[in-house]
Amino acid sequence: MLSPSSPSFPPLSDSEKSASSPDASPPTYPDGGLQAWLVVLGAFCGLTASVGLYNSTGVLSILLSSSILTTTSASSLGWIFSIYAFVVWSVGVWVGPCFDVFGPRVLLLAGAVCTMLGMMGLSFCDEYYQVFLAFSLLTGLGSSLLLTPSMACVAHWFNTRRGLASGIAWTGGGVGGIVFPLLVQALLPSLGWKWCIRILGFVLLVLCAICICFCRSRIEPPKPKDGVSTWRQTLPDYRIFADGTGAMAITTAGTLFTDLAYFIPITYLPAYYLSRQHMDDQEAGVTGAAGFGYQLLAILNAASCFGRLTSGSLGDSIGCSTLDP
Repeated sequence: MLSPSSPSFPPLSDSEKSASSPDASPPTYPDGGLQAWLVVLGAFCGLTASVGLYNSTGVLSILLSSSILTTTSASSLGWIFSIYAFVVWSVGVWVGPCFDVFGPRVLLLAGAVCTMLGMMGLSFCDEYYQVFLAFSLLTGLGSSLLLTPSMACVAHWFNTRRGLASGIAWTGGGVGGIVFPLLVQALLPSLGWKWCIRILGFVLLVLCAICICFCRSRIEPPKPKDGVSTWRQTLPDYRIFADGTGAMAITTAGTLFTDLAYFIPITYLPAYYLSRQHMDDQEAGVTGAAGFGYQLLAILNAASCFGRLTSGSLGDSIGCSTLDP
């Protein structure tokens, strides 16, 4: 069993060792092989547990409003998922440099623990502040700790086929968005919302375990520079935006606005459907016309799987900028 405090890295080849020197040629990438595709499998499971849960917030919104927070206004309920989304993406600014310093394993372990504790805690919640702490903060932190290392590991193993490999891994987010809403719809009538959340948490735990087993960084973290402590290396370096062209800043801003727009339909589509059917969340069930709200979110995520796969593959051949709207 590998110690969480000392991540294991496969030995570098002679060419990779020479590539790490200042005057070396650009590093090479396996771009395939069993170990590389196992990393993709691990990333797929990690993104299913993090982005898949993120893509299921629309169903969780109905579940919370109909089972726990029955008297909470829609605007107050919206803050739970807004803060959750903020934590998921904003913490990644710090998780990325931590990945460069410590490798993926310790971050993935921390993410699995936070996600499991958050979901189990959610199943015992009765008050608004409890849901906020358990889901918005703790589960949001866990999702961020899973998402960033899972995504970054793939880039260590693929170069010319990076788009395809990343697309396959990111499909996990769509698969989670299909499975989790349908799982809630199937379990809720017979087990109730508490055990529904707990079983969902156990499913996430299994996915996290697979992710931890297979996600590996290929290049050993850099040693601290003279006069620079390890904790300083984990701080974001905002100088990357000052590249003289503004390309990095514009790309980052575009990604930010894309994610902001993406969050709206996955969170409010089921509730919007119920309102159009003249049913509030308390009256909505999981069968018939009301049950289609759960299935609608699964359909949306199923379509996204196709987009993730095809855009990743096309990105390798025609370039990523060509695919941008």
